[in-house]
Amino acid sequence: MRIAFVDHHLANYHADVFHRLLNTTFADRDVELVAAYESDPTPGTDWCAEHDVPRAGSVAEAVEAADGIIVLAPDNLDTHLATAQQVLPAGKRVVFDKLLALDVSQAWEIVDLAKSYRSPIFSGSGLRYAAEVEEILDGVDPSQVEDAFARGYGVWDHYGIHTVSLAVRLGGHDISRVAEHGVADSRLLVLDHGERRTLVDCRTGDNAATELGWTGGVKVDGQWRTVAVTDANAFYTNLFGHYLDFLAGGEPESSPEELARLVAVLAGSRDSLDTGGQWVSVERPTP
Repeated sequence: MRIAFVDHHLANYHADVFHRLLNTTFADRDVELVAAYESDPTPGTDWCAEHDVPRAGSVAEAVEAADGIIVLAPDNLDTHLATAQQVLPAGKRVVFDKLLALDVSQAWEIVDLAKSYRSPIFSGSGLRYAAEVEEILDGVDPSQVEDAFARGYGVWDHYGIHTVSLAVRLGGHDISRVAEHGVADSRLLVLDHGERRTLVDCRTGDNAATELGWTGGVKVDGQWRTVAVTDANAFYTNLFGHYLDFLAGGEPESSPEELARLVAVLAGSRDSLDTGGQWVSVERPTP
Protein backbone atom coordinates (compact mmCIF):
# COMPACT_ATOMS: atom_id res chain seq x y z
CA MET A 1 0.00 0.00 0.00
CA ARG A 2 1.25 3.45 -0.94
CA ILE A 3 0.41 6.37 1.35
CA ALA A 4 1.06 10.10 1.25
CA PHE A 5 1.31 12.75 3.96
CA VAL A 6 -0.38 16.10 3.31
CA ASP A 7 0.47 18.71 5.91
CA HIS A 8 0.64 22.39 6.76
CA HIS A 9 4.27 21.98 7.82
CA LEU A 10 5.92 18.57 8.07
CA ALA A 11 8.32 19.59 10.84
CA ASN A 12 5.97 18.43 13.61
CA TYR A 13 5.88 15.67 16.19
CA HIS A 14 3.12 13.63 14.57
CA ALA A 15 4.85 13.44 11.19
CA ASP A 16 8.08 12.38 12.90
CA VAL A 17 6.41 9.71 15.03
CA PHE A 18 4.32 8.26 12.21
CA HIS A 19 7.35 8.08 9.91
CA ARG A 20 9.36 6.31 12.60
CA LEU A 21 6.58 3.83 13.32
CA LEU A 22 6.19 3.11 9.62
CA ASN A 23 9.84 2.11 9.43
CA THR A 24 10.01 0.19 12.73
CA THR A 25 6.89 -1.21 14.38
CA PHE A 26 4.93 -1.44 11.12
CA ALA A 27 7.81 -2.25 8.77
CA ASP A 28 6.19 -5.62 8.02
CA ARG A 29 2.95 -4.03 6.79
CA ASP A 30 4.31 -3.48 3.26
CA VAL A 31 3.36 0.20 3.42
CA GLU A 32 5.42 2.79 1.57
CA LEU A 33 5.36 6.54 2.16
CA VAL A 34 5.60 7.56 -1.48
CA ALA A 35 5.04 11.31 -1.18
CA ALA A 36 4.72 14.15 1.29
CA TYR A 37 3.43 17.65 0.71
CA GLU A 38 3.51 20.71 2.97
CA SER A 39 1.85 24.02 2.18
CA ASP A 40 3.90 26.12 4.61
CA PRO A 41 7.34 24.59 5.20
CA THR A 42 9.16 25.60 8.36
CA PRO A 43 12.00 27.93 7.30
CA GLY A 44 15.41 26.29 7.44
CA THR A 45 14.07 22.73 7.43
CA ASP A 46 13.62 20.08 4.74
CA TRP A 47 11.63 17.27 6.34
CA CYS A 48 11.45 15.25 3.13
CA ALA A 49 15.21 15.30 2.61
CA GLU A 50 15.87 14.49 6.26
CA HIS A 51 13.48 11.51 6.16
CA ASP A 52 14.24 10.35 2.61
CA VAL A 53 10.65 10.84 1.44
CA PRO A 54 9.79 12.10 -2.07
CA ARG A 55 8.53 15.67 -1.92
CA ALA A 56 5.30 16.36 -3.80
CA GLY A 57 4.99 19.70 -5.51
CA SER A 58 1.26 19.92 -4.88
CA VAL A 59 -1.59 18.23 -3.04
CA ALA A 60 -2.74 16.74 -6.35
CA GLU A 61 0.68 15.20 -6.97
CA ALA A 62 0.72 13.61 -3.51
CA VAL A 63 -2.81 12.26 -3.92
CA GLU A 64 -2.11 10.83 -7.37
CA ALA A 65 0.95 8.94 -6.11
CA ALA A 66 -0.82 7.22 -3.22
CA ASP A 67 -3.53 4.68 -2.49
CA GLY A 68 -4.47 6.45 0.75
CA ILE A 69 -3.75 9.83 2.31
CA ILE A 70 -3.07 11.05 5.84
CA VAL A 71 -3.90 14.72 6.31
CA LEU A 72 -1.79 15.88 9.22
CA ALA A 73 -1.58 19.55 10.32
CA PRO A 74 -2.14 18.66 14.02
CA ASP A 75 -1.38 22.26 15.01
CA ASN A 76 -3.32 23.78 12.11
CA LEU A 77 -6.67 22.02 12.15
CA ASP A 78 -8.26 25.10 10.61
CA THR A 79 -6.61 24.08 7.31
CA HIS A 80 -8.33 20.68 7.13
CA LEU A 81 -11.33 21.85 5.10
CA ALA A 82 -9.23 23.51 2.40
CA THR A 83 -7.11 20.37 2.21
CA ALA A 84 -10.19 18.14 2.12
CA GLN A 85 -11.51 20.08 -0.86
CA GLN A 86 -8.36 19.09 -2.76
CA VAL A 87 -7.97 15.53 -1.47
CA LEU A 88 -11.47 14.05 -1.34
CA PRO A 89 -12.41 14.36 -5.04
CA ALA A 90 -10.01 11.48 -5.80
CA GLY A 91 -12.35 9.12 -3.92
CA LYS A 92 -9.50 7.55 -1.96
CA ARG A 93 -9.38 6.69 1.72
CA VAL A 94 -8.37 9.69 3.81
CA VAL A 95 -7.35 10.03 7.45
CA PHE A 96 -7.64 13.43 9.11
CA ASP A 97 -5.21 13.34 12.00
CA LYS A 98 -6.44 14.36 15.46
CA LEU A 99 -9.79 15.98 14.53
CA LEU A 100 -11.82 16.68 11.40
CA ALA A 101 -11.85 20.44 11.98
CA LEU A 102 -12.13 23.09 14.67
CA ASP A 103 -15.35 24.58 13.31
CA VAL A 104 -18.58 22.55 13.39
CA SER A 105 -19.85 23.74 10.02
CA GLN A 106 -16.50 22.91 8.43
CA ALA A 107 -16.56 19.43 9.96
CA TRP A 108 -19.98 18.74 8.45
CA GLU A 109 -18.82 20.16 5.12
CA ILE A 110 -15.97 17.64 5.12
CA VAL A 111 -18.45 14.86 5.89
CA ASP A 112 -20.67 15.96 2.99
CA LEU A 113 -17.72 16.22 0.61
CA ALA A 114 -16.55 12.74 1.55
CA LYS A 115 -20.01 11.33 0.87
CA SER A 116 -20.38 13.12 -2.45
CA TYR A 117 -17.03 11.79 -3.68
CA ARG A 118 -17.49 8.38 -2.01
CA SER A 119 -14.24 8.92 -0.18
CA PRO A 120 -14.09 6.96 3.11
CA ILE A 121 -12.76 9.11 5.96
CA PHE A 122 -11.49 8.53 9.47
CA SER A 123 -10.01 10.59 12.27
CA GLY A 124 -8.64 9.91 15.72
CA SER A 125 -6.68 11.16 18.71
CA GLY A 126 -4.03 9.06 20.43
CA LEU A 127 -5.75 9.06 23.83
CA ARG A 128 -8.66 7.14 22.36
CA TYR A 129 -6.29 4.22 21.82
CA ALA A 130 -4.37 4.28 25.09
CA ALA A 131 -3.22 0.77 25.96
CA GLU A 132 -4.24 1.25 29.58
CA VAL A 133 -7.80 2.11 28.54
CA GLU A 134 -8.04 -0.95 26.32
CA GLU A 135 -7.16 -3.07 29.37
CA ILE A 136 -9.98 -1.78 31.58
CA LEU A 137 -12.49 -2.00 28.73
CA ASP A 138 -11.53 -5.55 27.83
CA GLY A 139 -14.73 -7.60 27.76
CA VAL A 140 -16.96 -4.59 28.48
CA ASP A 141 -19.91 -4.01 26.19
CA PRO A 142 -20.67 -0.27 25.81
CA SER A 143 -24.22 -0.95 27.03
CA GLN A 144 -22.78 -2.12 30.36
CA VAL A 145 -21.21 1.26 31.19
CA GLU A 146 -23.18 2.89 34.01
CA ASP A 147 -20.99 5.95 34.55
CA ALA A 148 -17.73 7.38 33.22
CA PHE A 149 -15.29 10.24 33.67
CA ALA A 150 -12.08 11.56 32.10
CA ARG A 151 -9.53 13.99 33.45
CA GLY A 152 -6.74 15.70 31.55
CA TYR A 153 -4.68 18.83 31.19
CA GLY A 154 -3.69 21.60 28.81
CA VAL A 155 -5.18 24.62 27.10
CA TRP A 156 -8.64 23.52 25.96
CA ASP A 157 -8.55 24.80 22.38
CA HIS A 158 -5.34 22.85 21.70
CA TYR A 159 -5.40 19.86 24.07
CA GLY A 160 -9.09 19.47 24.87
CA ILE A 161 -9.49 16.95 22.05
CA HIS A 162 -7.26 14.49 23.92
CA THR A 163 -9.32 14.50 27.12
CA VAL A 164 -12.59 14.45 25.19
CA SER A 165 -11.35 11.51 23.10
CA LEU A 166 -10.56 9.66 26.31
CA ALA A 167 -14.03 10.51 27.66
CA VAL A 168 -15.78 9.34 24.51
CA ARG A 169 -13.80 6.10 24.46
CA LEU A 170 -14.89 5.44 28.03
CA GLY A 171 -18.41 6.86 28.01
CA GLY A 172 -19.44 6.41 24.39
CA HIS A 173 -20.23 8.48 21.30
CA ASP A 174 -23.97 8.69 21.95
CA ILE A 175 -24.01 12.31 23.12
CA SER A 176 -26.96 14.64 22.57
CA ARG A 177 -25.81 17.83 24.29
CA VAL A 178 -23.06 19.29 26.47
CA ALA A 179 -22.82 21.84 29.26
CA GLU A 180 -19.66 23.61 30.43
CA HIS A 181 -19.52 24.42 34.16
CA GLY A 182 -15.87 25.37 34.42
CA VAL A 183 -13.92 28.48 33.50
CA ALA A 184 -11.65 29.29 30.57
CA ASP A 185 -8.52 27.63 31.96
CA SER A 186 -10.21 24.92 34.06
CA ARG A 187 -12.93 23.08 32.15
CA LEU A 188 -15.67 20.92 33.66
CA LEU A 189 -17.72 19.58 30.78
CA VAL A 190 -20.81 17.39 31.09
CA LEU A 191 -21.66 15.01 28.23
CA ASP A 192 -25.34 14.02 28.19
CA HIS A 193 -25.98 10.44 27.02
CA GLY A 194 -29.64 10.51 28.01
CA GLU A 195 -29.90 8.10 30.95
CA ARG A 196 -26.40 8.92 32.19
CA ARG A 197 -23.66 11.52 31.86
CA THR A 198 -19.89 11.56 31.46
CA LEU A 199 -17.87 14.21 33.28
CA VAL A 200 -14.78 15.70 31.67
CA ASP A 201 -12.35 17.99 33.45
CA CYS A 202 -9.30 19.56 31.84
CA ARG A 203 -7.03 21.90 33.78
CA THR A 204 -3.98 24.05 33.09
CA GLY A 205 -0.83 24.64 35.12
CA ASP A 206 2.94 24.67 34.76
CA ASN A 207 3.20 21.18 36.25
CA ALA A 208 -0.12 19.84 34.98
CA ALA A 209 1.48 17.21 32.76
CA THR A 210 3.40 15.60 35.62
CA GLU A 211 0.95 16.16 38.48
CA LEU A 212 -2.37 15.63 36.69
CA GLY A 213 -1.74 13.65 33.52
CA TRP A 214 -4.63 11.78 31.93
CA THR A 215 -6.91 9.59 34.01
CA GLY A 216 -10.38 8.14 33.66
CA GLY A 217 -12.76 5.43 34.66
CA VAL A 218 -15.94 3.49 33.97
CA LYS A 219 -18.46 1.93 36.32
CA VAL A 220 -19.65 -1.54 35.31
CA ASP A 221 -21.97 -3.68 37.46
CA GLY A 222 -21.59 -1.16 40.27
CA GLN A 223 -17.79 -1.45 40.29
CA TRP A 224 -15.34 1.23 39.17
CA ARG A 225 -12.45 0.51 36.85
CA THR A 226 -9.99 3.39 36.77
CA VAL A 227 -6.90 4.09 34.72
CA ALA A 228 -3.93 6.45 34.44
CA VAL A 229 -2.57 6.85 30.92
CA THR A 230 1.22 6.96 31.04
CA ASP A 231 2.47 5.14 27.94
CA ALA A 232 2.47 7.75 25.17
CA ASN A 233 4.43 5.46 22.86
CA ALA A 234 1.66 2.88 23.08
CA PHE A 235 -1.19 5.23 22.24
CA TYR A 236 0.65 6.73 19.26
CA THR A 237 1.49 3.22 18.06
CA ASN A 238 -2.11 2.07 18.46
CA LEU A 239 -3.43 5.21 16.76
CA PHE A 240 -1.17 4.83 13.74
CA GLY A 241 -1.99 1.14 13.55
CA HIS A 242 -5.68 2.03 13.31
CA TYR A 243 -4.87 4.59 10.60
CA LEU A 244 -3.06 1.94 8.56
CA ASP A 245 -5.84 -0.61 9.09
CA PHE A 246 -8.38 1.88 7.78
CA LEU A 247 -6.27 2.92 4.80
CA ALA A 248 -5.82 -0.75 3.91
CA GLY A 249 -9.59 -1.19 3.66
CA GLY A 250 -10.65 -1.81 7.26
CA GLU A 251 -13.94 -0.59 8.66
CA PRO A 252 -13.60 2.73 10.54
CA GLU A 253 -14.46 2.59 14.24
CA SER A 254 -16.38 5.86 14.01
CA SER A 255 -18.84 7.00 11.39
CA PRO A 256 -18.24 10.35 9.65
CA GLU A 257 -21.23 11.70 11.58
CA GLU A 258 -19.65 10.70 14.90
CA LEU A 259 -16.43 12.44 13.87
CA ALA A 260 -18.34 15.66 13.18
CA ARG A 261 -20.22 15.39 16.48
CA LEU A 262 -16.89 15.16 18.29
CA VAL A 263 -16.03 18.56 16.83
CA ALA A 264 -19.41 19.77 18.08
CA VAL A 265 -18.61 18.56 21.61
CA LEU A 266 -15.48 20.71 21.72
CA ALA A 267 -17.21 23.70 20.15
CA GLY A 268 -20.17 23.18 22.48
CA SER A 269 -17.88 23.59 25.46
CA ARG A 270 -16.86 27.02 24.20
CA ASP A 271 -20.44 28.04 23.41
CA SER A 272 -21.74 26.82 26.76
CA LEU A 273 -18.96 28.65 28.59
CA ASP A 274 -19.96 31.86 26.82
CA THR A 275 -23.59 31.43 27.92
CA GLY A 276 -22.94 30.66 31.58
CA GLY A 277 -23.21 26.89 31.39
CA GLN A 278 -26.33 26.44 29.27
CA TRP A 279 -26.88 23.15 27.45
CA VAL A 280 -25.67 23.14 23.84
CA SER A 281 -26.84 20.56 21.31
CA VAL A 282 -24.23 18.58 19.38
CA GLU A 283 -26.71 17.57 16.69
CA ARG A 284 -26.08 18.72 13.14
CA PRO A 285 -27.04 22.39 12.76
CA THR A 286 -30.08 22.98 10.57
CA PRO A 287 -29.45 25.11 7.46
